[in-house]
Amino acid sequence: MVRFAAVVLALLLAASGSRGDEGERPRIFLEKKIFSETSTGRKSFYEVHTVSKGESLWKILSRKSALFPEDYPSLLREFRRANPDVKDPGKLFPGRKILVPTGIGMKTTRLVETGKAVAYRIRKGETLSGILTSRGVGREDLARYMDAAKELNDSVRDVHRIYAGKTILVPTGTYFEKAGEMPVPEPSAVALTRDVPPQPEGEALPAAKPESQVAVSAAPPPESAAVLTGQKTEEPALPPLPRPKSAYRGLLSDLVGGLGEKWVDRGTLYLPIPSGGEVVLNLEEYPVVRFSGGIHALIDFQGALPEEVRRVITETWKNYRVVPMDGAQGALDMIGRLLGASGYYSVKEGFAHPPVIGEELSVTLPARWVVLRTSQSLLNGEIILVKEVPEKPGRDLSAVLRFAERVGMRVLPFAHDPAAYEGFLVGLDPVEGGGEEGTGTVLPQGGLEALDFSLALLGIPTLDEKGIQIGGGGGSFLLTVQPERMFEAGGKRFVVDTGGMSPAVRDIIRTSGYRVFRLDKGESGRSIFERVLADSGIPFEARKGYLLAGGKEEGFEVRATGTFLTSRDWLEARKVREAVLVREKVHTATRALMREIGVEIVGR
Repeated sequence: MVRFAAVVLALLLAASGSRGDEGERPRIFLEKKIFSETSTGRKSFYEVHTVSKGESLWKILSRKSALFPEDYPSLLREFRRANPDVKDPGKLFPGRKILVPTGIGMKTTRLVETGKAVAYRIRKGETLSGILTSRGVGREDLARYMDAAKELNDSVRDVHRIYAGKTILVPTGTYFEKAGEMPVPEPSAVALTRDVPPQPEGEALPAAKPESQVAVSAAPPPESAAVLTGQKTEEPALPPLPRPKSAYRGLLSDLVGGLGEKWVDRGTLYLPIPSGGEVVLNLEEYPVVRFSGGIHALIDFQGALPEEVRRVITETWKNYRVVPMDGAQGALDMIGRLLGASGYYSVKEGFAHPPVIGEELSVTLPARWVVLRTSQSLLNGEIILVKEVPEKPGRDLSAVLRFAERVGMRVLPFAHDPAAYEGFLVGLDPVEGGGEEGTGTVLPQGGLEALDFSLALLGIPTLDEKGIQIGGGGGSFLLTVQPERMFEAGGKRFVVDTGGMSPAVRDIIRTSGYRVFRLDKGESGRSIFERVLADSGIPFEARKGYLLAGGKEEGFEVRATGTFLTSRDWLEARKVREAVLVREKVHTATRALMREIGVEIVGR
């Protein structure tokens, strides 16, 4: 006893010694505080640590010994006990000195070191019974091994339901050697808790305090995942911190940003409780989405938030929604749960009744979800489509998505990889040439201008003859006609009459082997174009709702109603897949879309 006391005294003297010329050296402090869950006289040793840039509490603790989720609550409680002036363990500033309770509460580590359990990382498709069987546990012992696994792992609430990616403790045969409460061995090298014999003088040694404890940090809350504190609870039970990176976390964060909402996953959130105490949430483990309508969605990725904590949050803070993600069937289920808690005016499935843009030229764009943020969104055109797409969308789909953006409909295209448990918003490559509107397919309203446009588009040459002379038999008469246009199409020559020819002259021209192409005043450009098509022999047909691109399997449809040019030779020469004459005025965005998917539109 005397020897041990001398050692302790030497440690205290070293701790309180003055600084030398070489600056402050690493020192050991004896923290003389009593554990409430241990017998009187058990004291704790701590190590002074200066926080470096980028260090967090868990990084510091993990360097001292292996960490397991079951140990986080006790480690955090002991850290707070040793560092009462550190108001926010989640924000340790570089240069600050702290007392590190290394080895305290390391129940899991001691179980592994003594051979009573082994750490095992669960793989996809595995069951607890299968893991135990593969380790040689017989059928007759399976039940008690599964019960022991539940005792060892707070995260295993149901032995028939374990999750891939989690690390659990699997009991060994040594675990059952002693029944009842397992004795906790004292590690020789890293143990900082010992039973201290009574001092001969009968007077307790004073507790040493590091100089760094004088400076009080003004930072906020603890780095625990979730803590429910209260006036009647000295050491509240804390759920284990989920350590693996949450599935589809990046995808959800990207979608929230795309919706124009705020994703908060830094720092700590305090939620005071009227009856006293507060709920403390580590936002890195439990992100909060702040929706524009006032709803705050708290995401519980691992389902680690106790039911009583969930109930306290939702009953006390009416604008908070807890969104549990445990048991979710993939990315789509997780997105649906988050949107369901958003408080938006309408979040509907967008396949049965997909948005349709346009009439004669229509684009149908089914989406996984159609979102209206407010009751006025439909009137204001503020429609948001959350649409699942391939990682690399094809040319036509990319063109349709750009079209939707051009006409004012927001689209959030996302892709996900179930094998990697992650996803992302898909970016669209810009169109070569900038997608500027061309003028070659803008059909004039009528008259000679519409005829010239039709002849040029269809590749029909005009004749350079300035006039024709028509004479009677034996030179009895000579008629000279100077029309405004002459052209040859389908093996026939046409003389254009813009309204200045008399019926008699038209008859003479016809009997002389020419055709008269009349341009009546008020005739539409569409009618003139169709007559040129018929006279030139270029095949065409009327179609209604014809599918130009996409289909139900492709996730979009582009359809057109109008007169389609069906000459494959003509289409190949124009380097387009389809050409269609429509009645309505064509929007710039629609022209750009059709040009991108290789369709030539002739319209106003």
